[in-house]
Amino acid sequence: GAATARLLAGEGARVVIGDVDGGLAATTAAGLGGQALGLRLDVTDHAGFTAFLDQVERERGPIDVLINNAGIMPLNRIEDESDRTTHDIIGLNLMAVIYATKEMVTRMKSRGTGGQIINVSSAAGRIPIAGASTYVASKHGVSGFSNSLHIEFKAEKTPIDISVVHPA
Repeated sequence: GAATARLLAGEGARVVIGDVDGGLAATTAAGLGGQALGLRLDVTDHAGFTAFLDQVERERGPIDVLINNAGIMPLNRIEDESDRTTHDIIGLNLMAVIYATKEMVTRMKSRGTGGQIINVSSAAGRIPIAGASTYVASKHGVSGFSNSLHIEFKAEKTPIDISVVHPA
């Protein structure tokens, strides 16, 4: 996330970083210089995410690009994985991406100008990994969700691009 923010800021983008560690987000943003802003954001808190986007748009203007990059990767044999861990993986890695994407699509469509949403999956979104079944399922979900929306928006000629990235 920080490397992506640095790259985008270096290209002249107005960057806002959201992280559950608000202090880290602010410190990282300060290191970028310019108009970068770092705010606390828990992507699993839907009302909080909406409030974050509202604040960003009030302070920086319309959001043209959203990068959904938050994620966790606990590794467990399925029988050793607690229900809480399963819930957290699916909630953060998949549900938060779906919610954020829905919220941004609504905003971008209402503006009529479109934009770009980039959802970060994982190589595990394409390749199964033993000992990471729930993580893999969450990342397959991000891939399928993003690819389906890409096709949907192209068919509708919606001016919103959806991309999915699969880092190793």
